[in-house]
Amino acid sequence: MTIQSSSQRSWWRQPPLWVGATPLLIFLVVSAIDLALAKQFTDNGKAVVSTALGGLWQWMVLLVFLIAVVIAISPVGKLRLGGAEAKPSLKLFDWCAVLICTLLAGGGVFWSAAEPLYHFQTPSPVFDGIQGGTAEAVDPALAVSFLHWGFLAWALVATTTTITFSILERRGEPLRPRTLLVNVVPRGWVDGPIGHLADGLSVVAAIAGTVGPLGFLSLQLSNAAGQLPWLSDSAGLQSLVVVLLTAVFASSTVSGIQKGIKWLSELNVWLTLTMAAGLLLLGPGLWLIQHFFSGFLTYLIHLPRMALTPNVAPGNWINGWTVFYWGWFLGYAPLMGLFTAGVSRGRSIRELVLAVAILCPIVTNIWFTLLGGTGLQLELAGAGISEALARNGAAAALLAILSQLPLAGLLIPIGLVLVVLFMCTSADSMSYAAAMVVSGRNEPPAPLRLFWALMIGSLTLVLLRIGSGLGDSTSIDALQAFIVITAVPVTPLVLATLWSAPRLAWKEAQREGLN
Repeated sequence: MTIQSSSQRSWWRQPPLWVGATPLLIFLVVSAIDLALAKQFTDNGKAVVSTALGGLWQWMVLLVFLIAVVIAISPVGKLRLGGAEAKPSLKLFDWCAVLICTLLAGGGVFWSAAEPLYHFQTPSPVFDGIQGGTAEAVDPALAVSFLHWGFLAWALVATTTTITFSILERRGEPLRPRTLLVNVVPRGWVDGPIGHLADGLSVVAAIAGTVGPLGFLSLQLSNAAGQLPWLSDSAGLQSLVVVLLTAVFASSTVSGIQKGIKWLSELNVWLTLTMAAGLLLLGPGLWLIQHFFSGFLTYLIHLPRMALTPNVAPGNWINGWTVFYWGWFLGYAPLMGLFTAGVSRGRSIRELVLAVAILCPIVTNIWFTLLGGTGLQLELAGAGISEALARNGAAAALLAILSQLPLAGLLIPIGLVLVVLFMCTSADSMSYAAAMVVSGRNEPPAPLRLFWALMIGSLTLVLLRIGSGLGDSTSIDALQAFIVITAVPVTPLVLATLWSAPRLAWKEAQREGLN
């Protein structure tokens, strides 16, 4: 990625740094002084935001996908990102590996084990009448998981934002979140306080989105370590895991993300393929294949209803699941769009949409079927997976599933290493990207990169403490609430791309004679 700065001020004097850092630092201070007040803020904030913006987010996510697909299949789809002469810097496999590992992150590995089980036990309101815990609940459970990690989610993160960034960069605009407002609001706003807010608050949202997977991962690793006779799964162990993980990705970030991201991504992919093969061969392979296709068909048939279910469903199910996910991925969108624009130069818009909004989601859905589907089959067979889920929360799902399979002693370490590598890749990328945005430099200073890495670790510790210190044994509610709240200021930026992406692509294609 190349970021051009219109200012020569030192990085610590850049307004986006303080716009982004100040609210996070205030939250850390408030949490240190009054933990109950911080929890009240996150709980109430999530409830208000989900109710007020949930419906808007649902429509926006659907429209992003539809607009991206229309652009891709039109003649405009031949437009090459970075210019007609641009050549891809990564091979197709490497490119897809980087996209999957960075955009999926550790959260996808965490939820692939747990989420299908939750929907199996308590079906979505869309499937009212399906009895939970029965064979007929399997396909609906997979279908809802496919919704949350499928076409719409991936399109939100890196299609219209990536297209907008790529085209405007060719016109001399910087690769910063504020660029999404170009041609939408007056130029003076983009270069002034509104632009500073866009940059800084996008960083806040992306950091929050990274804190979530790091927190989920720490819970998962703590639960696994707690199975050892001399350790117990506790808040202290969770905190120790966060500190150790932060040290790993902070060191990597300071040394430079470009050195390791391609290698880590490729390693992640090969480990994922190894794990997938193990699940297919050692688990209920034919059953999984059958239910991938039947679950995927259920997903396609019910996609419109699932995507637009009103957020007034009984038990606030939509806010707790779909709206949470859309808020999470929405917060990632500006910085992930920047990242994707950087690694996708030389690719056509059609290739981008096909990879990001079609192929990567299908691969993700296959992964959810292999891991989560194995859990569903084991539960139907009476293996007691749901008991582990009820006793120790979502973090226990991965270990509970793998421990029931042959060669569990091999699969469990691979699974834990896999989730660590996914998380380190994502945290590396976000720390580095945040430093690039607030400094306006292509190679941000090492102290700034370290600052954002430590911010991610510190916020994770605080949010885990909020959960464990006030009665929530899993701490997931606090992590989810923080993610949803920080997505609010990013909403206008992504909404703007519904207009700017097709408009800019059409004009650029006209200039190149493609339509």
